[in-house]
Amino acid sequence: MITQDQLPMLAIPSMNDNHLEEILLIHKLDKVARANDIKAVAEVLREYVDHSIKHFADEEKLMREADFPDYLTHKGEHDRHIKEMGALIKYFDKNQDPRAIYVHIEGGLSPWILHHMQTMDSDAAEFLK
Repeated sequence: MITQDQLPMLAIPSMNDNHLEEILLIHKLDKVARANDIKAVAEVLREYVDHSIKHFADEEKLMREADFPDYLTHKGEHDRHIKEMGALIKYFDKNQDPRAIYVHIEGGLSPWILHHMQTMDSDAAEFLK
């Protein structure tokens, strides 16, 4: 799990705010999955995806407006992540397996998010400032 002190502080405050909210949602999702609360997992999983879609749209707007040179690569990672989360929702809806959620958080989601923030988001924020 990503802790708040691991979050890179970026040059764009709104990006930092979105990242903190994202991490809090992931912690909430992990908690309800480990509690085996099927209904809450379904709700928080969708809440996380909705937040991610808005978060990514905000970042992409800033990058487009600034003519960020790596926009398409960055957006491609956002799109891939949303598609992956959609597949996870589909799997969860079918199997109602909370273990799949916290395993994904530990093995895929948390490492990806941290890496994305430290590399792509950091580069974008430096360009945008």
